[in-house]
Amino acid sequence: MANPTAFLEMLLGFQSFIDKDMVKKQNFDMIRPTLAEEGFNKENIATKSAAAAGLCDWIRNITIYYDIVVSVEPKKQ
Repeated sequence: MANPTAFLEMLLGFQSFIDKDMVKKQNFDMIRPTLAEEGFNKENIATKSAAAAGLCDWIRNITIYYDIVVSVEPKKQ
């Protein structure tokens, strides 16, 4: 990773892509099997790398955010 600051900024701005419906459902469908794995959690991954644990936590939280946005948007309409 050549520019960690740019990567972090991209992660922090990813929410706006979801808000603008610019992230395809298939992206989240593809990550769900990994999310369901017993070892894919912040605590387990932190034993290997703190940075990877943070990214794992981000993936879990952004997926939850996506699910909420998808369920709330039809109600807003």
